Amino acid sequence: MSNETVKAEARNGAQFQRVAEDVLALAAGLGAGAGLMYLYDPDRGRSRRKRLVSEATGLLNRGEKLVEKQGIDLLNRARGLVHETTTAFLKEEIPDDVLAERVRSRMGHVLAHPHEVQVKAEGGVITLEGNLSRADRARLTEEVEAIPGVKRVKDHLAPRTVATPGMLMGLAAGLAVASNVLFSHARSKVGHAG
Repeated sequence: MSNETVKAEARNGAQFQRVAEDVLALAAGLGAGAGLMYLYDPDRGRSRRKRLVSEATGLLNRGEKLVEKQGIDLLNRARGLVHETTTAFLKEEIPDDVLAERVRSRMGHVLAHPHEVQVKAEGGVITLEGNLSRADRARLTEEVEAIPGVKRVKDHLAPRTVATPGMLMGLAAGLAVASNVLFSHARSKVGHAG
């Protein structure tokens, strides 16, 4: 490739870049002009500007609230971490009523129906009684064992079968088929009798 060819290709590349920049500037100018026409339309421009200001203000307010909420959450998590760290080293006995309340509180985060489980605490040993599905039972036991101050968990929970929507639909379909069979059989008997 000759020196002249390289120079010609460099000039063509530079020209292409200038044309692309000009087209981009033209598109930006057209977009800005259309936006200004939309906002300053004599008929509906005022209401559009009002709505734009209102939406921008709402967005800023939501952003402020979100930042505030996340700050409070972070502060609470830091307090919890400090508390967990200090209590891990102190090894003080936690009163049974306090321990039972901690278990009930955790249950509210783990179970859909925490009122179905009774909690007893005695010397750091937690006894759980009630009816739960197998999945809820395993998850609850694991969560309770992780609570500081719990020495052991006595699981006196009875298994509860959970009726799923699929099971209920199957039951309803089965009943519908059975009733059709019974009614068609009864109709055929009445037809033969007459």
